[in-house]
Amino acid sequence: MGDSHKLDVSGVVGAQTRRRFVARTAAAGSMVAAGGVLAACGSSKKSSGSDVSSTVGSGSKPKPAAAGSATGQELQKILGKPTNLLAKGPGTFKIAGQFAISGAGSVYGLQQTAGFKYGAQHVAEWTNNKVQFDTKYYDNKSGVPQAEAAAGRQAGLSKVPVLISSYIFGFGAIVPFAKQYKMFTPDPGGGAGPIPGPFAPQPYCYGFRAGYPTDCLDGIFKYLSETFPSKKKYVLVQPVIAPPYNNAVSDYTKKLYSQYGVQKAGELLAPLGATDYSSTIQKVKQLNPDVVIWTTFGTDPAYQAKEMLRQGVKCINAGVDHTSVVTKLAGAAWKDWYFGFDYLDVNGPSPWTKFFVENWKKDHNGETPNYYNAGDYITAFAVATLMERILAAGGDINNGDDYVKALEADPSFPHVYGGTATEVGKIVIDPKTHSPSALTMQLFQDKGTGNVADITPLATYGIKAADFQKV
Repeated sequence: MGDSHKLDVSGVVGAQTRRRFVARTAAAGSMVAAGGVLAACGSSKKSSGSDVSSTVGSGSKPKPAAAGSATGQELQKILGKPTNLLAKGPGTFKIAGQFAISGAGSVYGLQQTAGFKYGAQHVAEWTNNKVQFDTKYYDNKSGVPQAEAAAGRQAGLSKVPVLISSYIFGFGAIVPFAKQYKMFTPDPGGGAGPIPGPFAPQPYCYGFRAGYPTDCLDGIFKYLSETFPSKKKYVLVQPVIAPPYNNAVSDYTKKLYSQYGVQKAGELLAPLGATDYSSTIQKVKQLNPDVVIWTTFGTDPAYQAKEMLRQGVKCINAGVDHTSVVTKLAGAAWKDWYFGFDYLDVNGPSPWTKFFVENWKKDHNGETPNYYNAGDYITAFAVATLMERILAAGGDINNGDDYVKALEADPSFPHVYGGTATEVGKIVIDPKTHSPSALTMQLFQDKGTGNVADITPLATYGIKAADFQKV
């Protein structure tokens, strides 16, 4: 493929489908924002195929907790007392969220909603019930463009000041509604996508996870180039998304080749959501790489790893997504694979990390939380923190503009990633890119058992590989 910035998607099964998907997403958002062909989506009445976005029940509201509960007291000890919310909190506060509640991506949507609901419950206890998020959830049906657009429109019409998002702001479909209805829209699931890239910065829309996948790559390149200095030939494999996305990742990676003294041996696009990757792996094999960087996600990396094993391709592999479902699917094929991204270290040292993991396990039948749970959990606190700051400044918590002003005045928020035994970790949002400028990430190696917890931690790092440290 040479050094061309224009990636060739011809011959990739599903490439045109995905390109049209993203194009339709943006178009759907624009049409609905203008009151076009999808206007009927605002109705809650069921109809055959016409109601492309549906709410889940009547929403979700935390169970009232006794003022001064043990959980609330511990959170106030860890995070400090939200004095303005304790004095002037609104009580019930309506917001909205759009997630993949049905469809192929529902496993992720359910993890995100579980995380946000748990965060909302803890926010209620932290504030002595002075903030109880009454959250109406909209189903984006795992990335159906019309459903994503309808979710944005319905949330806007409901006049909520905050919309918790996913799927990189619905691959852009949410963006026109966030702007039109002035909804502060954090996305802890997909973030703002590649940085720089097509989805950042957008008005009112902020990524509350590392810019994916670009922010993940610096630490991976640094670790591999230092650990294996003789391994120079790198191949990048991306999922087919759309030219603006794929070219952004390609351009970013090109800089890393030069920065870390390695060579670009090739670059491939793989179909998204497939199960047969024999053709892709044949091309990888022909390139004879020392290292393959996989920016694929979902179940794709598991099937790709299995095919690498079947075809006997011997090289170093590194990815940017690692979930329990996919780890089990990959099994032994992931043995010795490296992964680096904003991952929850369940053994992290910070008091909030320990509190979150211990309480989650206690309240979820011993289940260990994952990074989707964690990302949405802290986002509930980030919204409450902004409300605290808005009230302190004499602003209006029902005005989306005031959330933006509060974030720009202080873009730092507590996080369950990073930190020390005495200090809570943090995420810092860059007001220019609308994506994190500081966030602790993990680099680790999978043991190939099929158990997501069976990993070997290797390093921690931040954005641009800042504060890189082997463990």
